Amino acid sequence: MSQFTYLLPTLVFFTVFFTTGKDFLLATASIMLVMTVQVIFEKIKKGAVEKKLFLTWIALLVLGSATLMFRDPAFLQWKLTIVNWIFSLILIGNQLLKRPPILKSFMQMAGSKDMPKIPNKGWNNMTYLWSFAFFFIGLLNLYFIFYGSLTAWVNFKLFGVLGIMFFFVLLNAFYLSKLMAKKADISA
Repeated sequence: MSQFTYLLPTLVFFTVFFTTGKDFLLATASIMLVMTVQVIFEKIKKGAVEKKLFLTWIALLVLGSATLMFRDPAFLQWKLTIVNWIFSLILIGNQLLKRPPILKSFMQMAGSKDMPKIPNKGWNNMTYLWSFAFFFIGLLNLYFIFYGSLTAWVNFKLFGVLGIMFFFVLLNAFYLSKLMAKKADISA
């Protein structure tokens, strides 16, 4: 799936929330509908649903349904922390089990066939970086749940998470460029 496709449910949630006078329940129902359509579309188009999308969708259905049933936004707000911490644990668990780096597999599945040769140590370091990023986002989400307003949380969910992810993408790119420069110096 493209990055826009991942961002679409959040944009729908944000738009519905602010255009309906901050109706969190309607925004929750909207994001649940959009992600369900995405899952169905991917299943029909590709025959299978990407694991990351599927996990996020299941968490959204469970916690979004609880939000709608109990009319309490806290359930949906926790989804961001739970999903990001699951991703963090998967990355770290994979490292501890000494399995091939997941990030390398993701890059290859994303169609990056002409990837530069990155040593396993580089993949491992990037895995730790992204594991920390997911953990940090989940932790920061808890801060906004407990100490921020609902509007502040919605803004964090859209702008804050995007900003943090962008920052970690830049860190990752900087690390890769240093690694590639170092490798070019060695082979020259």
